[in-house]
Amino acid sequence: MTDRACYFISGSPPCWSVMLALAVKGLSYDARRLSNSAGEQKSAEFLAINPRGNVPVLVDGDVTVRETNAILAYLDAAYPEPPLFGTDKVQTAEIWQTVCEAGDRLRAPIGNLVRPIFRKRSAEKADEIMTAIEPVYQELSALEANLANRHFVCGSDISAADLIVFPAVMQLLRGANYDGADGLDLQVLPLDEHYPNLADWARRIEAIPGYEAAYPPHWR
Repeated sequence: MTDRACYFISGSPPCWSVMLALAVKGLSYDARRLSNSAGEQKSAEFLAINPRGNVPVLVDGDVTVRETNAILAYLDAAYPEPPLFGTDKVQTAEIWQTVCEAGDRLRAPIGNLVRPIFRKRSAEKADEIMTAIEPVYQELSALEANLANRHFVCGSDISAADLIVFPAVMQLLRGANYDGADGLDLQVLPLDEHYPNLADWARRIEAIPGYEAAYPPHWR
């Protein structure tokens, strides 16, 4: 029995990022799934753990940390190997830069465009979705070019940058393959054809020991 727990909502990219980080670090934990539809993150029991009422939250012994980036930073300080934020100042700066940019330029836009798809409103929101995906294409193209000569987003080793970017890209692919999205032509599937370097990179992430345990349960 471990005294480490991760509170999460299935399919949430921020939560997935933290669970992937725990896998990379080789840390065991109790995965405590909350139901978004039931509003369990707003329950009195959970608010006693995180008064903000959001996820992910990591409880590590007597330490409680909320917010994805803060949790990743905590894990790297508490369990340094393997490092998530590089081994020198240049790597650290690049990784943090990518982590910060990915939130605004990739994760948030993808969340906005897949939300109507998951809510079965892709037909009525088609124009909005196709407009929303244009800046995402730019980010995907930049990642594709970057990964031409790199195994991971910020170099030869996996880092926090990969753990932030990967769940967002997977959310986009799930949206593109979702019921009702077939008429949108989002031009991301199959990933091997549209972005082959990204596809190879994704397979490297999927090969991480512990990846399956971190995979969103309701996506199976």
